[in-house]
Amino acid sequence: MTSPAAPVCQSCAMPMTKTEEHGTQADGSVHDEYCTYCYQKGAFVTPDQTMESMADFISSMIPAEAIPEGSDAAATARQTLADLKRWQ
Repeated sequence: MTSPAAPVCQSCAMPMTKTEEHGTQADGSVHDEYCTYCYQKGAFVTPDQTMESMADFISSMIPAEAIPEGSDAAATARQTLADLKRWQ
C-alpha cells in the first residue's frame, strides 16, 4: 500500500511534508495550499511575482546533473506551474 502524495505548494510546486513547510494565514493558522516560502501571514511573500519569474527561479534551483540532456528546466517548470492555483 502506498502513502498518499504530499500536498504541493499551489504557487511553487514544493512538496509540503511537514507542518512548518506550510504557509500561514493572517491569524497564524496553517495554510493548506501554499508553502512558507510563498505565503506568510495571509499574503504572498512576493505578490508581484509572475509565473515566468517563478519558473526561472525554480529552474535555477535544479542541479544541472538532475536535468536530463536536451531538457529545458524552465519550460518544464512553466508547464508544472500552469496547473497550480496561483497561476490560474
